[in-house]
Amino acid sequence: MKNYWLIRVGEGGKYSEIARKNNFVAIGWNDLGDLDQVSSRDEIRKAIEKSYIGLSPAKLASQVGQVSRFYLEMLTGDIVLMPTGEGTYDVGTIGEYNFVSEPNDGCPFRHRRSIVWDTRVSKSAMSVNLIYSLGALLTIFSLNDYSVEIEKLKGNDIATPAEKPQTVRNVIKTSLLELDGQEFEGFIERLLVAMGFESEVTQYVRDKGIDVIGTLNAEGLADITLRIQVKRVRAAIGNKEVLAIRGAAAQNEHPCIITLSTFTKAAQEEAESAGKVAVKLIDGDDLAALVLKYFDRLDNKYKDLFEIQKRQDFDIEDQFELVDKDKLATLRSEKIEAKHFDAIVCAAHEDGFQEAFLQQKAWWAIRINDKALSKIKYLAMYRVAPISQITHLARVTKIEQYQETGKYKLYLTDIEQLKNPIGMGANRHNKPQGPRYTTLKEIKEAKTLDDLWGTQL
Repeated sequence: MKNYWLIRVGEGGKYSEIARKNNFVAIGWNDLGDLDQVSSRDEIRKAIEKSYIGLSPAKLASQVGQVSRFYLEMLTGDIVLMPTGEGTYDVGTIGEYNFVSEPNDGCPFRHRRSIVWDTRVSKSAMSVNLIYSLGALLTIFSLNDYSVEIEKLKGNDIATPAEKPQTVRNVIKTSLLELDGQEFEGFIERLLVAMGFESEVTQYVRDKGIDVIGTLNAEGLADITLRIQVKRVRAAIGNKEVLAIRGAAAQNEHPCIITLSTFTKAAQEEAESAGKVAVKLIDGDDLAALVLKYFDRLDNKYKDLFEIQKRQDFDIEDQFELVDKDKLATLRSEKIEAKHFDAIVCAAHEDGFQEAFLQQKAWWAIRINDKALSKIKYLAMYRVAPISQITHLARVTKIEQYQETGKYKLYLTDIEQLKNPIGMGANRHNKPQGPRYTTLKEIKEAKTLDDLWGTQL
C-alpha cells in the first residue's frame, strides 16, 4: 500500500530548491553515519544515544521516530510533500536511500532518498484539515489520512479563476481585508477569546510593537502567553518582522505573527531556526482555518461579516457554504426571463484577474442560469479586497460549457479599464461572490455597487 509523507528539508524549506533541482529529499542527523549499517528501530535508537549524548527521553523518542520513518518506514513508491517555504509544496515519488559522505551541492544533509518530482501545489488549494496537519514542525510525518486529497492535488484538481473567489476560505480572507488595521486587530482579539484565551489589544499604533496579547490558562497547570504582531497587508512578510517580534517577547512568552498574506522563505527559515525561540507564523490560509474551527464561538457581527453559514458534513471546511444572496433559484429563474440585462459581473482574486482575464482573455467555471446565456454580451470584473471595485469590462465573444461541470467558460475581447471604477457603496452585501446580472448602461453610469443592485438586502 502506498503511503504519504511530509518531509522538511531544512528549517523553513531552506534546502528545498537544491533538493528539487537534484531530485532528492534529505534529513540531518549527520553524525549517525550510513543508515545502511542499521536494520531496526532499536539499532537506530542506540546509534542516536551514542552520537547525541544528553537527550531527554522525549527528545530521544522523537528523533528515533523521525529517523526510523525516513529509513525504515518510507518505502519506494511512497508519495512525499516537501514545503518550499513559499506557500507551495513539491510532490514526488520516493526512491532508494543513499548516504552522501561529503555533500557538495549546497545541502549539508547526508541522509538522502532519491525522488521523482511530479508537481507543485499551493497551500491555498488545500483543505482546512490538511492545512492543520501541515502545521506540525516535525521533520517527517505521515499524511496517510489525506491520501485522497493529495491524489486530487497531484491531478491539478483545484479551483478555477471564477470558482476561487467563491471558496469559503477566500471569502473569509477577502472579508477580513475589508477591515481597517485597527478593526483587524480587534477581530484577532475576539478570535483569541473564542479559542479560550484571555486577550487584550495593546494601545493602537499602526504596524509597530505588540498588537495583541493572549493568555491561556492550561487547566490550572500553566499560563501560556502569546505576543502577537498583526499584519493586515497583501505583501509577503519578511524575516525583519520575525526578528522584531522575537526580540519583543519576554522569557517564557510565545511570539506570533498573524497576517492575511504570506511569509517569505527567509521569514520561515528564521522563525524555525534551531537554538532560537520559535516564532509561530499564521498566514491567511491558517487564519481562515482558525475562523472555521472556532466559528460557532465568534461574535455575531463577525459571522455576519463573513456571509457564510454552517451545514453538517464530515470535513470542517465542507461544513460551511456561502450565504446565497440570490437564494431563491426558482424565483430568480423567473425574474431572469423578465429582467433586462446584457452583462454579468464576476469576482476575481488578483492572480486570476491577471492570468485568466487579462492574459488569456477568458473566464471560466461560471455557474450561469440557462435562461441568461443568450443575453450575456459583456463581463465586468469585480476585484476583491483590498481593491473592492469593478475596474474592467470586456465584450463576450463566445460562451461554451466548461468540461462536464455544468458551468461555463466565457471568451473575451475589447478589454477596457473603467475610467471611473465602481466601488463598494453602503451595502457591503452587494459585493459579488457568484455571478450577478446587470446592464452595460448601468455599469457605465454606476458610481457604487448600490447603483447596480440597490441599498437594501
